[in-house]
Amino acid sequence: MISLIFWSEDVPTMITREYIPVEPEALSGDIFRIVSHPIMQEVYRFRHIIARAVRDFLDKEGFVEFDPIMIGPVTDPGTRGAYEFRIPYYGREYRIMRSGILYKQLLAAAMEEGKVYFFYPNLRHEPLDAGKTGRHLVEFVQIDLEVRDADHLEVMKIAERLIKHVIDHLRDYEDRLRRIWEFFGSKRPFLPEISLPLRRMTHEEAVDILMEHARRGEVIEELEKRFNVKKPERRLSYKAEIPWEWEWYLSKINEQPFFIQDYPKGARGFYDREYPNRPGILMDFDLLAPEGHGELSSGAAREYDASRVFARMKESGENPELYKWYLEFLRDHGRPTAGFGIGMERLVKYICDLPSVHLARPAPKVPGVHSP
Repeated sequence: MISLIFWSEDVPTMITREYIPVEPEALSGDIFRIVSHPIMQEVYRFRHIIARAVRDFLDKEGFVEFDPIMIGPVTDPGTRGAYEFRIPYYGREYRIMRSGILYKQLLAAAMEEGKVYFFYPNLRHEPLDAGKTGRHLVEFVQIDLEVRDADHLEVMKIAERLIKHVIDHLRDYEDRLRRIWEFFGSKRPFLPEISLPLRRMTHEEAVDILMEHARRGEVIEELEKRFNVKKPERRLSYKAEIPWEWEWYLSKINEQPFFIQDYPKGARGFYDREYPNRPGILMDFDLLAPEGHGELSSGAAREYDASRVFARMKESGENPELYKWYLEFLRDHGRPTAGFGIGMERLVKYICDLPSVHLARPAPKVPGVHSP
C-alpha cells in the first residue's frame, strides 16, 4: 500500500494532490507525480546549484575534472556489506565500479596538475537492512577527488573548505531552502555558520564518547526503536567501523560538521595507508554532518607501495591477480596521493534537511525496493 505523506495543496490545479513518498516503499507509485511535485522540483534544482558550487570550488583550486570510468576488471572492495554488480565482457567478467578510488589514484599520479575529480556514479548492491537507514542507496553519485603528494591531513583541509564554500554560496537561496525545510517539518531556521577548522576526534575518542552515552538507558532505547537493533551497546568496538546507529547518534549530538580520523586497519580497504609509526591505525577520516545526517565523506592517504598493498590484499582475503593492472601501476609509477569522496545525495540531504537520502535524487533505488 502506498502511503501518501506530506500533502501539499499549494500546487497548480492540474497536479493537485501530488504526494512525496517519504517512506521508500511508496516509490513504486506514479513516478511522474513524484518528480513533478513543486517541492521535489526545488530539491532537484538545489542539487544542480550544489553541484555547480562544488565544481566552482574545485576548478579554482586547480583540479581537473574527468568523466567517470564505469567498468573494469575489478572494483574496490572497501564498501561495508555492499556487493558488486558484474557483467559479461567479451569472454571475461567485468565489474561495475563501486567507487573511483583505483582510477583516481592512477590519474592523480599521471596528471601534471596532480589534482583530479569526478562526479562518479556508484552502483552498490547494498544489504537489505541498509534500506532502512535513510542514508543508503544502490545508485548514487560521489564527488570523488584525489591529490598527488598529499596526506590525509591536507585533504581534510580541502574537504572542510569545500563544505564551507558550498554552504556560504547557498545563503543567497535561504528563503527558497526554508520552504523545503518547512515542508518536511524541519525546525532549522537558517543555514549554519561553518567555523574552521572543524572539530577533529580520533576513532578511539569517538568510541569513548559513545561508550559513555551507551550507559544511559534512554539512548539505548532510542537506538533500538529507531534502527530495530538489539543491544546496540554491544556493537561498539575500538577495532571496527562505528555502526550506523551510533554514527547517527554521534551526528545528532553535534551542531557542526566534524571529522573522525585514525580508524583501525580492519575497518577499511587495502588502499588506505597505515601510519608508519602506529601499526594497525590508518591515515584516514570520515566527515560527518550534524543533526543526525551522518557521514558525508570518507577519505585517506593512499598506500602506494605495491608490496604493502599486495600484503594487505592477502590479509583481507582479496585476490591480487584481479588487481594486476593496479599493482603494476603502483610498482612502476606509484606516488603518494590522498583523497576523499562526498556523497552528492547525502550533501543534498544535509543542506535541504531531508528526512531520507532517497528524496535527494529522482527515481532513487533504495535497497530492497522495486521502483522505476
